[in-house]
Amino acid sequence: MLNENKTDKVEILGLKVDNITMTEAAAFIEDTIADGNFARVVTLNAEIAYLSYDDKDKASLVNGADLVTPDGSGIMWAGEQYGCVIKERVSGIDLTEKLFSVGQKKNYKFYCLGAKEEVVKAAVSNIEKKYNVNVVGWRNGYFPLEESESIAREIKSSGAQILLVAMGFPRQDKWIADYGALTGVNVAIGIGGSFDVFAGLVKRAPVIWQRLRLEWLYRLLKDPRRIKRVLNLPKFMRAVKKDAAQRR
Repeated sequence: MLNENKTDKVEILGLKVDNITMTEAAAFIEDTIADGNFARVVTLNAEIAYLSYDDKDKASLVNGADLVTPDGSGIMWAGEQYGCVIKERVSGIDLTEKLFSVGQKKNYKFYCLGAKEEVVKAAVSNIEKKYNVNVVGWRNGYFPLEESESIAREIKSSGAQILLVAMGFPRQDKWIADYGALTGVNVAIGIGGSFDVFAGLVKRAPVIWQRLRLEWLYRLLKDPRRIKRVLNLPKFMRAVKKDAAQRR
Protein backbone atom coordinates (compact mmCIF):
# COMPACT_ATOMS: atom_id res chain seq x y z
CA MET A 1 0.00 0.00 0.00
CA LEU A 2 0.95 3.64 -0.27
CA ASN A 3 2.72 5.31 2.62
CA GLU A 4 0.18 5.97 5.38
CA ASN A 5 1.27 9.59 5.49
CA LYS A 6 0.48 10.09 1.83
CA THR A 7 -3.01 8.66 1.57
CA ASP A 8 -6.04 7.76 3.60
CA LYS A 9 -7.47 4.28 3.50
CA VAL A 10 -11.13 3.39 3.23
CA GLU A 11 -12.08 -0.08 4.42
CA ILE A 12 -14.92 -1.61 2.40
CA LEU A 13 -16.01 -5.15 3.30
CA GLY A 14 -12.60 -5.67 4.88
CA LEU A 15 -10.76 -4.43 1.78
CA LYS A 16 -8.44 -1.47 2.15
CA VAL A 17 -8.85 1.06 -0.65
CA ASP A 18 -6.53 4.01 -1.20
CA ASN A 19 -8.54 7.24 -1.13
CA ILE A 20 -6.65 9.01 -3.90
CA THR A 21 -7.14 11.07 -7.02
CA MET A 22 -6.09 10.07 -10.52
CA THR A 23 -3.19 12.51 -10.31
CA GLU A 24 -2.00 10.96 -7.03
CA ALA A 25 -2.28 7.42 -8.42
CA ALA A 26 -0.25 8.35 -11.49
CA ALA A 27 2.34 10.12 -9.31
CA PHE A 28 2.74 6.98 -7.19
CA ILE A 29 3.38 4.93 -10.33
CA GLU A 30 5.84 7.51 -11.69
CA ASP A 31 7.71 7.47 -8.37
CA THR A 32 7.80 3.67 -8.38
CA ILE A 33 9.35 3.64 -11.84
CA ALA A 34 11.82 6.39 -10.97
CA ASP A 35 12.91 4.52 -7.82
CA GLY A 36 13.30 1.24 -9.69
CA ASN A 37 10.85 -0.57 -7.40
CA PHE A 38 8.03 -3.01 -8.13
CA ALA A 39 4.37 -2.29 -7.34
CA ARG A 40 1.23 -4.32 -7.87
CA VAL A 41 -1.95 -2.34 -8.58
CA VAL A 42 -5.53 -3.52 -8.10
CA THR A 43 -8.38 -1.47 -9.55
CA LEU A 44 -11.22 -2.35 -7.19
CA ASN A 45 -14.82 -2.27 -8.40
CA ALA A 46 -18.00 -3.46 -6.69
CA GLU A 47 -17.94 -6.88 -8.35
CA ILE A 48 -14.37 -7.60 -7.25
CA ALA A 49 -15.18 -6.37 -3.74
CA TYR A 50 -18.19 -8.66 -3.48
CA LEU A 51 -16.29 -11.66 -4.85
CA SER A 52 -13.59 -11.00 -2.24
CA TYR A 53 -16.10 -10.73 0.61
CA ASP A 54 -15.65 -13.69 2.96
CA ASP A 55 -13.06 -15.18 0.60
CA LYS A 56 -9.65 -14.97 2.27
CA ASP A 57 -7.66 -15.84 -0.85
CA LYS A 58 -9.30 -13.17 -2.99
CA ALA A 59 -9.21 -10.62 -0.18
CA SER A 60 -5.48 -11.21 0.27
CA LEU A 61 -4.94 -10.46 -3.42
CA VAL A 62 -6.54 -7.07 -2.88
CA ASN A 63 -5.06 -6.21 0.51
CA GLY A 64 -1.61 -7.39 -0.53
CA ALA A 65 -1.42 -4.92 -3.40
CA ASP A 66 0.74 -1.81 -3.20
CA LEU A 67 -2.02 0.38 -4.57
CA VAL A 68 -5.78 -0.25 -4.60
CA THR A 69 -7.75 2.32 -6.56
CA PRO A 70 -11.49 3.06 -6.21
CA ASP A 71 -12.77 1.82 -9.56
CA GLY A 72 -16.46 2.38 -10.16
CA SER A 73 -19.54 4.11 -8.80
CA GLY A 74 -20.25 1.17 -6.49
CA ILE A 75 -17.05 1.79 -4.55
CA MET A 76 -17.79 5.53 -4.41
CA TRP A 77 -21.24 4.74 -2.99
CA ALA A 78 -19.82 2.21 -0.54
CA GLY A 79 -17.40 4.77 0.84
CA GLU A 80 -20.34 7.02 1.67
CA GLN A 81 -22.01 4.20 3.61
CA TYR A 82 -18.93 4.03 5.82
CA GLY A 83 -19.05 7.80 6.33
CA CYS A 84 -16.20 8.59 3.97
CA VAL A 85 -16.17 10.68 0.82
CA ILE A 86 -13.86 9.09 -1.72
CA LYS A 87 -11.96 11.79 -3.56
CA GLU A 88 -12.28 10.51 -7.10
CA ARG A 89 -13.07 7.46 -9.16
CA VAL A 90 -9.82 5.94 -10.47
CA SER A 91 -10.88 3.24 -12.89
CA GLY A 92 -8.50 0.82 -14.55
CA ILE A 93 -9.10 2.11 -18.06
CA ASP A 94 -8.88 5.78 -17.04
CA LEU A 95 -5.68 5.14 -15.11
CA THR A 96 -4.27 3.30 -18.12
CA GLU A 97 -5.06 6.24 -20.39
CA LYS A 98 -3.45 8.58 -17.88
CA LEU A 99 -0.31 6.43 -17.93
CA PHE A 100 -0.31 6.48 -21.72
CA SER A 101 -0.31 10.28 -21.54
CA VAL A 102 2.55 10.32 -19.03
CA GLY A 103 4.33 7.49 -20.83
CA GLN A 104 4.36 9.36 -24.11
CA LYS A 105 6.31 12.17 -22.46
CA LYS A 106 8.62 9.95 -20.44
CA ASN A 107 8.95 7.17 -23.04
CA TYR A 108 7.69 4.44 -20.74
CA LYS A 109 7.69 0.94 -22.17
CA PHE A 110 4.43 -1.01 -21.94
CA TYR A 111 3.65 -4.71 -22.27
CA CYS A 112 0.07 -5.93 -22.85
CA LEU A 113 -0.96 -9.36 -21.59
CA GLY A 114 -4.46 -10.80 -21.80
CA ALA A 115 -7.67 -11.18 -23.82
CA LYS A 116 -8.01 -13.17 -27.03
CA GLU A 117 -5.28 -13.02 -29.67
CA GLU A 118 -7.25 -10.89 -32.11
CA VAL A 119 -8.46 -8.57 -29.34
CA VAL A 120 -5.10 -7.75 -27.79
CA LYS A 121 -3.55 -7.40 -31.25
CA ALA A 122 -6.19 -4.86 -32.27
CA ALA A 123 -5.94 -3.11 -28.91
CA VAL A 124 -2.17 -2.68 -29.21
CA SER A 125 -2.49 -1.38 -32.77
CA ASN A 126 -5.05 1.23 -31.68
CA ILE A 127 -3.07 2.16 -28.56
CA GLU A 128 0.08 2.82 -30.59
CA LYS A 129 -1.81 4.92 -33.13
CA LYS A 130 -3.95 6.93 -30.70
CA TYR A 131 -1.55 7.46 -27.81
CA ASN A 132 1.80 7.17 -29.58
CA VAL A 133 3.32 5.09 -26.79
CA ASN A 134 5.99 2.41 -26.86
CA VAL A 135 4.38 -1.04 -26.59
CA VAL A 136 7.36 -3.38 -26.51
CA GLY A 137 5.40 -6.63 -26.51
CA TRP A 138 2.08 -8.37 -26.17
CA ARG A 139 0.46 -11.77 -26.04
CA ASN A 140 -2.98 -13.21 -25.39
CA GLY A 141 -4.16 -14.37 -22.01
CA TYR A 142 -5.09 -17.91 -23.01
CA PHE A 143 -2.11 -19.95 -21.91
CA PRO A 144 -1.58 -22.89 -19.54
CA LEU A 145 -0.28 -22.02 -16.10
CA GLU A 146 2.92 -23.98 -16.67
CA GLU A 147 3.96 -21.43 -19.32
CA SER A 148 3.81 -18.56 -16.83
CA GLU A 149 7.51 -18.49 -15.97
CA SER A 150 8.58 -18.46 -19.61
CA ILE A 151 6.08 -15.67 -20.29
CA ALA A 152 7.48 -13.72 -17.34
CA ARG A 153 10.97 -14.12 -18.78
CA GLU A 154 9.70 -12.98 -22.18
CA ILE A 155 8.27 -9.84 -20.59
CA LYS A 156 11.54 -9.22 -18.75
CA SER A 157 13.54 -9.47 -21.96
CA SER A 158 11.28 -6.84 -23.54
CA GLY A 159 12.44 -4.21 -21.06
CA ALA A 160 8.88 -3.20 -20.22
CA GLN A 161 8.32 -0.93 -17.23
CA ILE A 162 4.52 -1.12 -17.08
CA LEU A 163 2.63 -4.39 -17.47
CA LEU A 164 -1.08 -4.24 -18.29
CA VAL A 165 -2.83 -7.54 -17.52
CA ALA A 166 -6.37 -8.07 -18.78
CA MET A 167 -7.48 -11.54 -17.72
CA GLY A 168 -10.24 -10.71 -15.26
CA PHE A 169 -10.31 -11.01 -11.50
CA PRO A 170 -8.98 -13.03 -9.75
CA ARG A 171 -6.83 -14.66 -12.44
CA GLN A 172 -5.03 -11.48 -13.54
CA ASP A 173 -4.29 -10.38 -9.99
CA LYS A 174 -3.13 -13.80 -8.85
CA TRP A 175 -0.85 -14.05 -11.90
CA ILE A 176 0.63 -10.66 -11.09
CA ALA A 177 1.08 -11.64 -7.43
CA ASP A 178 2.80 -14.90 -8.38
CA TYR A 179 4.86 -13.82 -11.39
CA GLY A 180 4.86 -10.02 -11.52
CA ALA A 181 8.20 -9.60 -9.78
CA LEU A 182 9.78 -12.07 -12.22
CA THR A 183 8.80 -9.92 -15.20
CA GLY A 184 11.24 -7.17 -14.29
CA VAL A 185 8.58 -4.46 -14.71
CA ASN A 186 8.14 -1.66 -12.19
CA VAL A 187 4.36 -1.64 -12.19
CA ALA A 188 1.80 -4.35 -12.97
CA ILE A 189 -1.89 -3.44 -13.21
CA GLY A 190 -4.94 -5.65 -13.57
CA ILE A 191 -7.29 -3.90 -16.01
CA GLY A 192 -10.05 -6.45 -16.65
CA GLY A 193 -11.83 -5.99 -19.97
CA SER A 194 -10.05 -2.78 -20.99
CA PHE A 195 -8.46 -4.34 -24.09
CA ASP A 196 -11.97 -4.85 -25.49
CA VAL A 197 -12.47 -1.10 -25.24
CA PHE A 198 -9.09 -0.23 -26.73
CA ALA A 199 -9.74 -2.72 -29.55
CA GLY A 200 -13.00 -0.90 -30.35
CA LEU A 201 -15.19 -3.90 -29.54
CA VAL A 202 -16.85 -2.31 -26.52
CA LYS A 203 -17.94 1.31 -26.23
CA ARG A 204 -17.65 3.10 -22.92
CA ALA A 205 -20.69 4.73 -21.41
CA PRO A 206 -21.10 8.44 -22.23
CA VAL A 207 -19.74 10.78 -19.57
CA ILE A 208 -23.22 11.74 -18.38
CA TRP A 209 -23.99 8.09 -17.60
CA GLN A 210 -20.71 7.84 -15.69
CA ARG A 211 -21.45 10.99 -13.69
CA LEU A 212 -24.90 9.66 -12.80
CA ARG A 213 -23.22 6.42 -11.65
CA LEU A 214 -25.18 4.45 -14.25
CA GLU A 215 -22.33 3.05 -16.30
CA TRP A 216 -23.33 -0.45 -15.14
CA LEU A 217 -26.81 0.06 -16.65
CA TYR A 218 -25.38 1.32 -19.94
CA ARG A 219 -23.19 -1.78 -20.18
CA LEU A 220 -26.15 -4.03 -19.41
CA LEU A 221 -28.30 -2.39 -22.07
CA LYS A 222 -25.51 -2.84 -24.59
CA ASP A 223 -24.81 -6.42 -23.54
CA PRO A 224 -27.70 -8.20 -21.76
CA ARG A 225 -25.39 -11.19 -21.20
CA ARG A 226 -23.87 -9.20 -18.34
CA ILE A 227 -27.00 -9.76 -16.26
CA LYS A 228 -25.35 -12.43 -14.07
CA ARG A 229 -22.55 -10.03 -13.21
CA VAL A 230 -24.94 -7.14 -12.62
CA LEU A 231 -26.90 -9.28 -10.14
CA ASN A 232 -23.86 -9.11 -7.87
CA LEU A 233 -24.46 -5.38 -7.40
CA PRO A 234 -27.52 -5.60 -5.13
CA LYS A 235 -25.74 -8.35 -3.18
CA PHE A 236 -22.75 -6.04 -2.79
CA MET A 237 -24.99 -3.21 -1.62
CA ARG A 238 -26.72 -5.38 0.98
CA ALA A 239 -23.36 -6.62 2.27
CA VAL A 240 -21.99 -3.08 2.52
CA LYS A 241 -25.05 -1.77 4.37
CA LYS A 242 -24.87 -4.63 6.85
CA ASP A 243 -21.11 -4.28 7.38
CA ALA A 244 -21.28 -0.47 7.69
CA ALA A 245 -24.09 -0.73 10.26
CA GLN A 246 -22.07 -3.18 12.35
CA ARG A 247 -19.11 -0.80 12.37
CA ARG A 248 -21.07 2.17 13.68
